[in-house]
Amino acid sequence: MEPLALGFGKGVQGRKLKFYLKVMLIFYLGWLLAFEIVGYYASTQPARDFTTFLDQKIPLIPEFIWFYVSCYFLPVFFLIAKADWHRFNRMLLSFVIANLSAFLVYLIFPTTFSKPQIGRGLCEWILSLHYAADFQPVSNNMPSMHVTFAWLIYLAYRGQKTNRFIHHAIVLLAVMITISTLFVKQHVVVDVVMGLLWALWAWPVAKHLYPFLADPHSEADAALRQMGKYLAPFILSYLMFLLFAMGCTGLQKTTPSPLILYPGLFS
Repeated sequence: MEPLALGFGKGVQGRKLKFYLKVMLIFYLGWLLAFEIVGYYASTQPARDFTTFLDQKIPLIPEFIWFYVSCYFLPVFFLIAKADWHRFNRMLLSFVIANLSAFLVYLIFPTTFSKPQIGRGLCEWILSLHYAADFQPVSNNMPSMHVTFAWLIYLAYRGQKTNRFIHHAIVLLAVMITISTLFVKQHVVVDVVMGLLWALWAWPVAKHLYPFLADPHSEADAALRQMGKYLAPFILSYLMFLLFAMGCTGLQKTTPSPLILYPGLFS
């Protein structure tokens, strides 16, 4: 078992940790902007409701909101444990692949569902903030990016000679994040299943593409910069295409389409 590499110490390792922290921050801000734009448009489109009898049986447990929000901080585990930084690069690439493809699904096949009433308390208050921040009607659901992110991070850690406690903690947290999306009623079962499948195909695709986008034998931070130079024009072009498509479609509509709710499956 290897010891944890805590802190942002001096030297090469410290500079690399700070570099990847900046990369994570830039990636998150870029993702958030794109996610909000796609969600805002998708919420104006006719949507399907895939709520099943299983979703109706699953209770609301506000305390699971702590596991739900932990997904936002899960990548930081790479900053406190010795890890293969090339796998971190692959994880970022798999995030890009998963998100760009999911954005297309959100726009073409929007889904929605109703949210429950919640009570009072700290967990309920935090959950209410998430509900208030959601698009109205709810959109950007299928696949669940919470589930996809959690399992992509697990796949990035799997097989590395890292601290076993961290490895087991990642597995447990991925499971709890997945379950939490249902217990806090942020997703339905279909979203969760699709989120898991999204992770399982995005990771091997990233593994195949990474050697073509970066030199896996070079320093990881240099490889990431190299990958970014190849990906940036494609990502910008893809997002511009989505914006153009949304703009053209929006010009044809004077008012948002009415929400179309399909009866819950198996209900």
